[in-house]
Amino acid sequence: MHFIYPFSFLTFAAAVYGQSYTSGGQVMVHVVHVGENGTLTFSPDDLQVNAGDMVQFQFYPQNHSVVQSAFNSPCEPINSVMSNVTGFKSGYMPVSESTTRVPVFTMMVNDTKPIWIYCSQKGHCQKGMVMAINAPSTGNKTFAAFKALAMGQSSSSTPYTSSSPTGTGGASAPSITTTLST
Repeated sequence: MHFIYPFSFLTFAAAVYGQSYTSGGQVMVHVVHVGENGTLTFSPDDLQVNAGDMVQFQFYPQNHSVVQSAFNSPCEPINSVMSNVTGFKSGYMPVSESTTRVPVFTMMVNDTKPIWIYCSQKGHCQKGMVMAINAPSTGNKTFAAFKALAMGQSSSSTPYTSSSPTGTGGASAPSITTTLST
């Protein structure tokens, strides 16, 4: 798999419009607000997207991240429990209250396998700052079950500490392309 990391800026005004939009009528972009209004949330936190759709994470004041995890280890980077998978990581995105631009981390979802995500800022995951893409709506691995697992984790779970974005790989991971904009 190959992953691309082009960098660009997105103005605050453009960033806050709409939950999803199309670019040239071809690609659906689903917008996820990270930490908006000082909350420890992803909004929305449970997305259903098609292969080829983009998910754009828009970061709001304070300091948050987007890190891929495994369902059974919600507050740890996926590569710490699945050595054959790199996973994706936005790095920390510190945002000041006075910013006029919000940093974004955009990923293309190349298949419809579930993707489990958390914020690696200390204690955020354990307070429920998690989300899922294409989580099943029934069964044992729903978004609600994932969030409950995260909130039951001790705060000693291994956070992701690097500030450098990375992409994912490995046969058991969903296929994703990531883009970081700051």
